[in-house]
Amino acid sequence: MLTEEIKASAERHAAAMIEFRRDLHRHPELSMKERRTALRIAEELKKLDGLEVTEGAAGGTGVVALLRGGKGKGVTVLLRADIDALPVTEETGLPFASENAGVMHACGHDGHAAWLLGAAAILSELGENLSGCVKFVFQPGEENGSGGRRMVLEDKVLESPHVDAVFAAHAWPGVPSGNIAITERCAFGYPGRFSIKVTGRGGHGSWPHLCVDPIAVAHQIYGALQQIVSRRLPETTARVLSVCTIRSGDSFAGNIIPEWCEMTGTIRSDRSEVMEQMTCDIKNLAESIAAANGARAEVSSRWGGAVINTPEAVPFCTEAAAKIIGAENVVIDRESHLGGEDFSEYITRTPGAYLFAGIDTDETRGKFCLHASNFVLDESVVPRMAAVFAQIAVDFIENGGFAPKR
Repeated sequence: MLTEEIKASAERHAAAMIEFRRDLHRHPELSMKERRTALRIAEELKKLDGLEVTEGAAGGTGVVALLRGGKGKGVTVLLRADIDALPVTEETGLPFASENAGVMHACGHDGHAAWLLGAAAILSELGENLSGCVKFVFQPGEENGSGGRRMVLEDKVLESPHVDAVFAAHAWPGVPSGNIAITERCAFGYPGRFSIKVTGRGGHGSWPHLCVDPIAVAHQIYGALQQIVSRRLPETTARVLSVCTIRSGDSFAGNIIPEWCEMTGTIRSDRSEVMEQMTCDIKNLAESIAAANGARAEVSSRWGGAVINTPEAVPFCTEAAAKIIGAENVVIDRESHLGGEDFSEYITRTPGAYLFAGIDTDETRGKFCLHASNFVLDESVVPRMAAVFAQIAVDFIENGGFAPKR
């Protein structure tokens, strides 16, 4: 099973992984602009034996490396890390804090890239023992949702050779450091966006009876939207509907009723039929309420795919991770998570799983969340996840799938 070799290799490479992570943290880059990041990743990959490195994916900043096992052709595993940063001003005070003003790795993607590079280093040393292939995908543009689709549809990373399973992970503040959580079903829900623009008739605030106040109409719509989740859907259904912005008119004058009022928000669920129902309900409610008030509502919405773990992949990953960190440190999470992740582009087409790598420590627990300006990564997670990913790849290749072939 090569487990002891994997652990020893991860320990040897640990310092280099952390140094690399800190370099990326100093130089964060926004979605689809990760030029230096991509160059550094490719530079390190080219130092490793047996890797075929492809640059310029996803329109320029994606990097893919292929390791062909020395024992001939078998199954192919894809391991993916996202590499983009966020438009956040860092407030951690770390000695290796961001040097790019207004940009920060506030979601741990620098750690993701570092542990995937570490997994590549480990597996390149073990390549002669493998009877299959491993693809290492360093994906840009996860935060704006464009990178995964381009990697899959334009660059066809699931082909040449055909990929049999896909795996990814995220550094997770809600899980204790040293632990890994694997969601039983829904690691990330269907993420949706909607906008409602109410057009009325503007005028002077002293004569509202001569106007159709779009703010008043939007207020009614806002209240009705909340009843979609509380009255239209079963209580056991995982769902979220949040109005996140409301803006109206172009004047700051306090005596003008504007022509329009627009609200935008997000909808989430772990089931596609719930997303369809919420989308229809939003449109019907908004248009009906607007019409009843003599106004007009323009509604637009769209939603993407969910990250639903393949049933067979959950016990498989549990067993593989337990070899590295111990069975007592692997937790099965039976709750649905309703964040969004464009790893959905991979896992809706190929079986696989998404893991949550714990970074909570006694010092940091409860002090920040993802995308926060004081987000701090517990760096011990980097070599640990490199080893876990390597073990997952080795086990899948040796088994010829999620379970040993008989």
